[in-house]
Amino acid sequence: MSSVIKDSNGQLVPTVFKLGTSQTFTVTNSSAASAAFGTFTTMVLVTCSLGHGHFQFGTAPVASVSTSPMMPNNSAMVFSVNPGDKIAVIKDAGVTSCTINVTEII
Repeated sequence: MSSVIKDSNGQLVPTVFKLGTSQTFTVTNSSAASAAFGTFTTMVLVTCSLGHGHFQFGTAPVASVSTSPMMPNNSAMVFSVNPGDKIAVIKDAGVTSCTINVTEII
């Protein structure tokens, strides 16, 4: 699990994270969901390359190009999730290709 601590100057700094299971998607024009995140997973690292994509978290998520958040091309973001959640991904029809990777942080 991740947390934040104060350094000797009183500044908040993140602790070292342990990376867990990683899943990579070659994203298509149809929503596709991952396997459920692990029992102790409360954060995930999501990266996107080759073209932007859209994503949605939940127990039975469905990603939509019109209502789901967009993951910009060549970006990485950390998100808070619930254990057992999944991520669903989709790309716009106009995007040639998109790869999204999600790595559990435990």
